Amino acid sequence: MALLNANYLGLYAFADSGQTTAYRVTAHDTLSTAETNFLAAAADGDYGLLVKSSTDDVHERSNLPAIIQESSSAIVDATGSLKLLAAATTTTLDMNNSIDEIVAKSSQCTSETYIIGGAQAWTFSADGLVQDVVSSSEYGATGLMDIARNSEYVLVRFVVDVTEKDTAGAQENYVNYIGQGIIENVSITGGFDDTAT
Repeated sequence: MALLNANYLGLYAFADSGQTTAYRVTAHDTLSTAETNFLAAAADGDYGLLVKSSTDDVHERSNLPAIIQESSSAIVDATGSLKLLAAATTTTLDMNNSIDEIVAKSSQCTSETYIIGGAQAWTFSADGLVQDVVSSSEYGATGLMDIARNSEYVLVRFVVDVTEKDTAGAQENYVNYIGQGIIENVSITGGFDDTAT
């Protein structure tokens, strides 16, 4: 078990697309085929993720996650557009599997209960957001509020170690969790003589 340094936990979002439909996910075990399939299905300006069909891992392009955009029938790397909207003092990643119970009759007219895995859901939460850029509305509380208000999809990147986020390999500090979703809740709080979060 690795010891995680809380200062290295990061939450990134792809905030400037204004996209209100889900990002296109193209799955194939080879990167070149995934790129070809993405271009065949995507419209101009569409964003997408290229994943491996056998493992659900995100492909890598030049040691960066294969987060791309279609532009004039060509692929443009969009990973550099992932922005740190705000630095989180507390970040949480939760994964839940729903469990379904099925009751069926056996050959002896008795009942058997079978348990199977159902839908899987991932949840990110970030508390105590701090922003260092006040002049831009793309960052911090204002950006998060606008994204949530417009029901825009975001790409979220949760990294175990920010200093190793673009390193290839199997070590635990190289791990990235990347997914898409909608901001469910934004809350801005602040008290008298306290730092607003």
